[in-house]
Formats: sequence, structure tokens, C-alpha cells
Amino acid sequence: MKFVIQNSIKNKLMLGFLIVVALTGVSSIFAGYRIINRGIIEQAYESVRSDLKTAQYIYNNRLFQIEMTLNYIGTLDYMSRAVEARSLSFLQAKFIRLKDWIGADIIIITDSKGKVMLRVNNTGFYGDSALDIQCIRQVVETLKPSYGSGILTRDILAKEGEDIVDKALVKVIPTEMGRHITKDHEDRALVLNAATPMFSDGKMVGIVYGAFIVNNNFEIVDRIKNLVFHSDDVTDYSAGKATIFLDDIRVSTNVVRSDGHRSVGTQVSSKVYESVFDRGEDWVDRAFVVSRWFLAAYTPIYDTNNSIIGILYVGVPQERFDKIKNNTIKYFLFISLITAVCAAVIALYLINRIVKPINEVVYASDVIAGGNYSKKLRVFRESELSHLSEAFNRMIDAIFDRDMRIKETAHNQVAQSEKLASLGRLAAGIAHEINNPLTGVLTYSSMLKDDLAGTEYVDDLNVIIDETLRCRKIVKEVLDFARETRLEKEHADINKVLNGTLAILEKHVNLRKVKLTKIFAENIPGILVDVNQMKQVINNLALNAADAMPDGGELIIETSFIEEENSVLISFKDTGAGISAENLSRIFDPFFTTKEPGKGTGLGLAVIYGIIERHNGRITVHSIQNSGTEFIIKLPVG
Repeated sequence: MKFVIQNSIKNKLMLGFLIVVALTGVSSIFAGYRIINRGIIEQAYESVRSDLKTAQYIYNNRLFQIEMTLNYIGTLDYMSRAVEARSLSFLQAKFIRLKDWIGADIIIITDSKGKVMLRVNNTGFYGDSALDIQCIRQVVETLKPSYGSGILTRDILAKEGEDIVDKALVKVIPTEMGRHITKDHEDRALVLNAATPMFSDGKMVGIVYGAFIVNNNFEIVDRIKNLVFHSDDVTDYSAGKATIFLDDIRVSTNVVRSDGHRSVGTQVSSKVYESVFDRGEDWVDRAFVVSRWFLAAYTPIYDTNNSIIGILYVGVPQERFDKIKNNTIKYFLFISLITAVCAAVIALYLINRIVKPINEVVYASDVIAGGNYSKKLRVFRESELSHLSEAFNRMIDAIFDRDMRIKETAHNQVAQSEKLASLGRLAAGIAHEINNPLTGVLTYSSMLKDDLAGTEYVDDLNVIIDETLRCRKIVKEVLDFARETRLEKEHADINKVLNGTLAILEKHVNLRKVKLTKIFAENIPGILVDVNQMKQVINNLALNAADAMPDGGELIIETSFIEEENSVLISFKDTGAGISAENLSRIFDPFFTTKEPGKGTGLGLAVIYGIIERHNGRITVHSIQNSGTEFIIKLPVG
């Protein structure tokens, strides 16, 4: 029998442990996989977003170089005088060096009306209007520098020469998942351009315009690849890529096709195009780029009129993060397996060490359960189990002594519990039932006071009335604070609610010495409130103000509408004693009061605070001791 029990306990412990290990292991693996997968993906997308911001900086920095250089040229007096004097040979010599220095493709000088004076690329073609170039037109209209991304049409490029036209020409390659387009070439140019006015004696005498053609120019995208992804090899498929789109056509990219050539002329997917162009949103997600999956980020490129004309893209091959994720999961699984095996070995050893003493405890317990209190445990060698045997033996000695006492006291405890339960039910109902007799006492005391007016009993009756009112107030505040009533909201004019409530309060004995001033704004919109609860707020605040002015004073109640916040303000400002600084932070705490004992329960402001909070409003207090107190309620409209 003992051997069977021992093996039964051992098997149960081992089975239970294995189940716990298995469940813990499976849940840990599942949770770990989800956490690792989500963490790596989130980190990957965050990394791509960061890369996109860096790419935007590099793109804008290239534009900044052109813009700052031209702005500097515009501040040089001798250049302005040369433009005013139309010293074309001088200007040609200066600007051709400037063109090479800043890496610009186009430089044009016009007069103050936008009429071309000099094209650095094509000096023989001038006298035409350059107002079809957006930057130049904006300078003419505003007399201020203009810079940003833009599009130059083929007609504008042709005036610069056929080599400029050829430089911008991109063959369109229809792409799977791209939108359908009919043209087979893109002959417009996406440019980074800037124009700055030149002044002489305070008068604009000309405009200098410069443009950097992005089409078929890989300076920016390769700089992004080098600085962001630390790779100079275009054919490095494991490194990140960058692309600049004109509309949905790649005009500059280091994304390569399977043949190793740059994918200039291919299209962005229609899904990305709709998100970026139609909705003007950044797009960060998995994307199939030309021939493989990338974790990609796209952002709109705007022209100087804030219209979307292109897209800037960065992306990292998904397989890079998949490899990191798979390696991490394999390592996690390996650690989990090793941990489970070690735990099983340790558990088996510990189970063997404790099964035998536990079996003895079980056997002794069965004997004691049969009523034989003479069975004792031997002293075990293990310290913890030794303490257990000693405690078990002491328990056996004490069980018999306590057994009878427990039986004797059980009946008394049950009876006491029933009494306490009845008392609890009585306490729960007494608050509701006490209001009726209080109302009777108050009514008959008031009638008796009227009948005995002028007699010596009036003062005693006043005491009865005051104490009855105080009891009813305490019961009401306890009930109001203890329960959270459901709001019965309706659209209401807060000015009318205030007027109706104050019309009753003006006759209250506590307000007879108080001058009541109402300053209600006329433009107050209707608000959604529980009218009854708002009347309770108004009543409590007005009576609190009256209590603070026992010798009289003024209570100013003001309403206003804050249009910017779409909120209504209600202010209660008195000229009473004020609240001390140390008490100001505690006035909304339940059961906190500065009134004399018997004058208040400390629940009124706590109830008010709860009502305003449930209306999604806010109540604040400002007070200066001996100068007065102001409570301000802010309630949202609608």
C-alpha cells in the first residue's frame, strides 16, 4: 500500500510538472514568436521611416545648395549692375563657371518681367518669356526668391538645346502592378530649381534661375544609398535602395533589374500611387519593387505650388529582416528546449527527494483522519522537511484540544454571522427609510413654530428644525456620494437653468444677506446636460458661498462661451473668507471639510466634482484667504 501511494504521488507530481512545463513552453514559444516577429517587423518599419527622413534631408540638401548659391549671387552688387547693364559676355563667363561648380544643368537670366536675357546653355536663344517656368513666375509676382521641386516640359527643355532634351528623356517600361499609361516616353524633367531676384538701388532688375535635372541623374539616389545603406555597389541586392519618381515613373534609381541594369522607366504600383498622389499620404509597408519584396517607404514630392509631382522612395530587401527573424527564433527555440530539459532533470531529482517524506505525511494524515491521534512522523534529515515533521507532530497534539473548542464556537459564530448580515441589510435600508420621518419632523416642527410664534418655545423649535435639516442633508449627501446615478442628458440653455435655480435660492435664509449678481452672456449655445444634477451643482456652490459670507457679501455668477474650445464657462465668485493654501488642494476630497463640527459632511464638493467629471467637464478653484473664492466650471458643447 505504501509503495503504491509513493509511486502514485511521484507519478502525479512528475505528470503535473511535465504538463506545466509543456504548457509554459508552448505558450512561451508562441508568445516569443509573436513578440520577436512583431518586434523585428516594427523595428524594421521604424528603421525604414528613419531612412526615409534621411533621404528627404539629402534630397532637400541638394536643393539647398542651388538655392543658397543663387541667393548669394543675388546679393552681389556687381552682378546686379551687370544684369542691369546687360553685360551678357561678362554674365556668360561668370555663370558658366557657377553652373559647373554647383552641378546645375540649366541657368537662365531674365529681366524683371521674366523675359530671357541669357541662357548659359544656348546663348543664341533669348528674348522669349520664361514665365512658363513656375519659379520665375513666382519671383515676378512676389519679388521674393522661389525654390523647390518642379517639372519642366519638353518645350522648355528644347530651348536649352537637344542635349538637355536627351538628358531628360526616359523610356517608359510598363510594370506589373503599375497603373495603365499609354505614353512610351517621358520627355518632361523633374528638377530641383530655384530663382532669385536681383536688385539695384531697391529696384528689381532681373532674375537668376538655376535647375538640376533629376532624370537619368543618379547623384542623389546613390548618395542616399551610400550614406544610409553604406553600399557603393549598385548590384548589391542585399543593400537598401532609393528612387525618385516623376509621377509614377522611375526617373532616378539604384533599384536594378535581374539583368543588373537600373530600373529607370519602370512604374510604382498603382496601390502606392493612389495612396501618395490621391491622398497625399506617406506609404510604409511591404512592396513588390520590380523583382523582389522590400520593406518600403514612399513620401510625396511637392512643387512650389504645393502640388504633388513625384515620389521619393527608400526600401530594404525583406529577406534581410527575415533572416534576422529566423535566426532569432531558432536561438529562442534552442534556449527554450535546453531550459525545459534542465528543468525536467532537476525536477526529477527533487521529486525523488521529497516523495518519500510526502508519502509518510499522506499516510499519517489518513491515520489521523480515522481518529487515531497517536501517529507521529519521524524527524527527516532535510532541514525544511524536519521543520515540517515537527510542525505536523505539534499539529497532531493540538488538533484534539482544538477540535472540541471549534465545535463549541462554531454554533456561536454562525449565529453572530447571521446577526451581522441582518445588521448590514438594516444599515443599507435605513438611509432610504429615514428621510420620511425626517420630513414629518421638519413639517410639524415648522407648523408648530408658526403656531407658537412669539413664545419662549420658538428657539427650541428652531434647534429642532436646524438639526432635522442637518440630518436630512447628511443622509442625502451620503446617498449622493455612495451611488453613481445614470445621467439623463438633454439639450438645455444653461442661463435658463441658472435663473430657475437661483430664483428659488434667492429666498433661502442663508442668502438673505448676500447680494446676488448675475452676468450671463447672450451667445451661450445649448449644451447636453442632466438638468437635475446641474441644479444640484448650482445649489451646492451657491450655498457654500453663502456659508463663507455669514455677515453678508456679494456672489457673482457669470457665464461665457469660449468659441476656440467650444466650451461653456460658469463662474461662482464670492467675497467671503477664502480658503487657505494648505486646504485648497484637498477641498474635493470626500469627507474633508473646513466647517465647524456639525456644519457639514465634506461630501458636497466631492459630489459636485463627480457630476462635472461625468459630464466630461472640469471644475477648478481659485482662492485668496480673506479675499474670496471663485469656482470655475467648464462644460463641453454637444
